[in-house]
Amino acid sequence: MKPNDFPIHPIFQQKNIGSDIWWNVVKHIGTPLVIEDQQQLHCTFLWRRQSETESTYIDVYSQSASIYQQWNAFQQIEHTDICFFEISLPLNWSGSYVLVTTPERVPETPEPQLRRQWWIRQLQHYAQVDQFNSYPPYPAQVSRWVNQLHLGQPQVSQPAADRPQYQTLQWHSQRLAMTYPVDFYAAAPQTADSPLVILLDGQVWSRDLPILQELRSRTDQGQMPAANYVFLHSIDSQQRCLDYGCRDLFSQAIVEELIPYIRQNLSLSTSAPVFLGGQSLGALCALHTLLLYPAAFGGLILQSGSYWWSDYANSEVLKGQSQRFLELVEHYLQPVPDTTRIFISTGAYETDMREDSQSLYARFRSFPFTQIHTFAGGHDAVNWKDDLVNTLQSLIS
Repeated sequence: MKPNDFPIHPIFQQKNIGSDIWWNVVKHIGTPLVIEDQQQLHCTFLWRRQSETESTYIDVYSQSASIYQQWNAFQQIEHTDICFFEISLPLNWSGSYVLVTTPERVPETPEPQLRRQWWIRQLQHYAQVDQFNSYPPYPAQVSRWVNQLHLGQPQVSQPAADRPQYQTLQWHSQRLAMTYPVDFYAAAPQTADSPLVILLDGQVWSRDLPILQELRSRTDQGQMPAANYVFLHSIDSQQRCLDYGCRDLFSQAIVEELIPYIRQNLSLSTSAPVFLGGQSLGALCALHTLLLYPAAFGGLILQSGSYWWSDYANSEVLKGQSQRFLELVEHYLQPVPDTTRIFISTGAYETDMREDSQSLYARFRSFPFTQIHTFAGGHDAVNWKDDLVNTLQSLIS
């Protein structure tokens, strides 16, 4: 690669490019290296190559080309250990990305399933923490590490001693013959009517990308009432797909086992309203649970729901159907209390899911308290996080 082909950031014009001193400067600046260009940010991600046998790939959620279209490979600057990937991102972009360094060769097949299988294997075994990104990475079931990024926003860190503390319980479901970790957090001051909020994929919101501090802050400031928050963990990707994929037993376990268990073990009122929220398959699960128990919840939060689902092998109610869940829901939905509130949302960069969410809203439009909105970003936990807290405030206030 000739110097004229180097990335446009001025650091690549330095004479000591690729030296330890140069890499220390990169670490001090942080990556991606950013230059504003015509209302966008020209971003350069870097990786310091460790071996001649490894290749590096990236997936910037909702921004880089899909793995079904191409592999987003890093280029190497000759005679250096510098590998780089360039992309233009929107101003003030927030989102996630994964970095993979692998000794395996990419499949050149156009077959989507084979490409996905290969990529998932790389994410589980070779996904890396971006050592030049100052934002904390987080683990995910599909990838051992995911990096987060917030361009144009100041980074705020919180002392560990000041972080809200949660209590962890081990909930064993007789119906499911499974034990699930449950994190519990109570935002003070509690009253007899303080609502109970259950969030699926709970480990994401209590541990990986925690929202407890924001919940405490808004509660202390009087922006939202005190509530009891239950963060129900998903075990792993395989069990999650089973549990959240229209599984009657799981919905029954939430309503008939988990809610009584929480109320009994934490001495909570049986008259307080219960709310349920989820993202992607979790949103599908929450809505499926409402089909089975129309009076069990005061409201739902449905973010980026997987309403395309059509496998009903684990549902006695829907067994034999082959249509997408979206087309079935209005035929199976029983009357719900007039006070039931449903909040539907998707990201600005989600196309099919946004259309599905709009179709779902049209089916629920007759409900007195159904709302839909679009949040910044895509199908991404980093983008769900802020929207989740904002929607919780609207839901329980």
